[in-house]
Amino acid sequence: MQLQFIVGSLLLFGSASAAPAPPADARSHPSIDSLGTLQALKYNNLGPGNNGTAAVLVYDRLPYLSAESRCASIGEALYPLQDVSQANATEIGYQLDYLVYAKDVAANSSFWIAKGSPNGCQAYSHSRKQVIPAPCDRQLPALCTSSVPPTTDKDREAVNKSKISISFDDYRMTGYRDGRSFRFLGIPFADPPVRDLRFAPPRPYSGPKKIDATKMADSCIQSVSGFGTLDNGGISEDCLYLNVYSPVLPSSHDRNSTRKPVAVYFYGGAFTSGTASMVDYDGGNFASRNDVVVVTVNYRVGALGWLTTGNLTTGNYGTRDQILALKWVNKYIEAFGGDPNHVTIFGQSAGGQSVIALLSSTAAHGLFSGAIVQSAPVDLPWFAREVYTKIVTPNVAGAVGCNGTTSETALISCLRSVPATRYLDNTTEFEAAMTASTETIASDWLHSSEILASIEPLMPIVDDIGSGVIDDQFYRLLASDRLPNRVPTMFTTVTTEAALYVDQYVPNLGASEAALELVYSYAYPTSLIKSLIATDAFPLNASDSDSVRNTVADALTHSEWSCPQAYLLRHGGRHAFPRLWEVEVRHGHVQTTVDVPSICSPNTDFNATCHSADVLPAWGTLNSKTKNVSPYYNKRDILHSRLLNDIFGSFFRTRNPNPDLEMLKLRGPAYASTYQIFGPRGYYMPEYEIAERNRYFLTHGSGSQLVIFQLHFPFPSLLPTCTSPSYTPKCERHAQPHIFICLPAEGLTSAFSLVSKNNHDQVIPAGEMCRCRITLYVGGQGMDITYEILVLDLLPVALVLDQLSQYHMWVVILRPPFGRGKQFGLSDI
Repeated sequence: MQLQFIVGSLLLFGSASAAPAPPADARSHPSIDSLGTLQALKYNNLGPGNNGTAAVLVYDRLPYLSAESRCASIGEALYPLQDVSQANATEIGYQLDYLVYAKDVAANSSFWIAKGSPNGCQAYSHSRKQVIPAPCDRQLPALCTSSVPPTTDKDREAVNKSKISISFDDYRMTGYRDGRSFRFLGIPFADPPVRDLRFAPPRPYSGPKKIDATKMADSCIQSVSGFGTLDNGGISEDCLYLNVYSPVLPSSHDRNSTRKPVAVYFYGGAFTSGTASMVDYDGGNFASRNDVVVVTVNYRVGALGWLTTGNLTTGNYGTRDQILALKWVNKYIEAFGGDPNHVTIFGQSAGGQSVIALLSSTAAHGLFSGAIVQSAPVDLPWFAREVYTKIVTPNVAGAVGCNGTTSETALISCLRSVPATRYLDNTTEFEAAMTASTETIASDWLHSSEILASIEPLMPIVDDIGSGVIDDQFYRLLASDRLPNRVPTMFTTVTTEAALYVDQYVPNLGASEAALELVYSYAYPTSLIKSLIATDAFPLNASDSDSVRNTVADALTHSEWSCPQAYLLRHGGRHAFPRLWEVEVRHGHVQTTVDVPSICSPNTDFNATCHSADVLPAWGTLNSKTKNVSPYYNKRDILHSRLLNDIFGSFFRTRNPNPDLEMLKLRGPAYASTYQIFGPRGYYMPEYEIAERNRYFLTHGSGSQLVIFQLHFPFPSLLPTCTSPSYTPKCERHAQPHIFICLPAEGLTSAFSLVSKNNHDQVIPAGEMCRCRITLYVGGQGMDITYEILVLDLLPVALVLDQLSQYHMWVVILRPPFGRGKQFGLSDI
């Protein structure tokens, strides 16, 4: 019996639009040099419809009639501030407050606005917070309307009047403005990797320099994902393009003074799929809400991204694409308002592994200065070249009809000559080739199960030719203190990464020990299975009708994500990174509800935080994702999204995930929920320390209430170690508060029970501080430790596990309703 346990992609993806149009003559659209520096203002609350006030700021100081003409040249008019609602006027004020804070405008600035009457000109005095009369020949910056809609997956077309051109290095590029940002899409950074450039490093773009950057590019050759479709096709070997989203577009003489932090994203997809064209990765929300320039990058995936034949091909073409894209960013991002000296790379799943590869790459040294690693299965090592030359390449060659070659030169020639569509892994021949490769890799390379080998059947390789693309395995670089790129880094995971795959491919097998052993056998060696069951590290819950799947999902999440990451950081992370944070996201929804297990989809019973559940909240694109996901989110989801977006945005700007309190406070209600967490409530995430091994949990609560937990354990020396063979952990549920915590650390530690003075079925008044008690059970003896719960009504939760986290214990708290079959190990707070 073979379970199709984990297939396709580690990251779900949606539709890609058609390939970029041929280079266009952009002279019919205004140039930024003729307009002066422009700022897109959007009071972005990340809510439904994203209906916050929008405007465009013209930085040039102009007389009134020239300002009026300047607005008209971008298809807008002077902003009628005196005629809009008080709410709109207030939101404009919040945005100007931020620009003063950011030192983009002076505190005593005034701005031209539309006339309130035919007689006289009017300006808005920001320091006085009122509309004032002004001489029409006075030279002031101007506020223009912004009438173009924000982008969603149903509305992705550029509005013609909003198109705008920029010029740099002989390029003339036409992009456009939507309701959130300036957007330049489908920008080529490399020549098409076709013919002799297939299975070769990318070559910097050398094509026409007049570029229409108003449409997304094709996605790289890949099959249709198991969890989504490419609705309109849009797959091509000519795919090395990137997208830029910016809150500001500087004229050429302002580029040194308007530079914003830059965030460059690499998508996931098991290194076999993914695309930068997804609306999920629309950078307009980061640009407008957190004032950063966002770049999303296409890179080669599947066989075309990683296959090597031996000494005549380098391999790692996908990673090389990413490095070339970063070189493009460093060279040109200033033209889009970005700071090439302040670049953060980030990615989720295989994208997170891509970030690890770049941290491990001498060839990428100096191209970025910060990193965020999301949900990277760091337990999986990079391949060696021989994995391809002896296992994968012969199988793939046979699948595409190149198995009769007699030399490496002939093999390369054949592999480059077959149509690119032959490398789609949804053909019978290619699927058989990958299955055969996975079986051999599992037995001969990973010495593990086919299930784990199938997570990512194609991988980057460790450099063995002196290229510096990936210097060594990440764990070796950490252990030997040889990591080439030492930058501030934040590692994140979600609570139940593996549930997405377990519940998709394993049927409900109840709560049977025999069934548990059977499913374990497809993931772990026999000796480990016996240890897991004997120690009861991940116990079945007899009252859970779906306990086998829940238990396996919990175990796989720890073995492939949480524990390997914790181990690496503990044994080498702190000295390798100048600043380091470890975060677990405990709430969210997967990127699509199409063909995903119910446990991962929004539902009234229970929603686990599955792999990819942090993507939409962090990007703030719940408001952009409308197809097949309605009703997808509620008010608490939006609050949680604001929290994650602000934490990521803060890291992009300051290399610290704790947002600046002054900035949050002055930006008004759209930022109030984040401010309440980090401001009056005093929440703060200190940097990771080996002595404390502090790990932070971000979530929201059940029902209508949300809480902050902060735990302090003063007696760490009394805890049993993970290697203690005499202690068998167990969890004891206290029925009255319906809340408990079980902490399996790298196999086993001890068990805690939380007892609250309040019945958690009752509504606790918002703002009440509840004194609670932890009882530590060691050898049957109990010891009480106090902790506090602060109840915050309708606010996101930031959960800190302070001293306890040095033992890498993962919090599990259950409260009625327990969810699907009284689940254990998958519940949010």
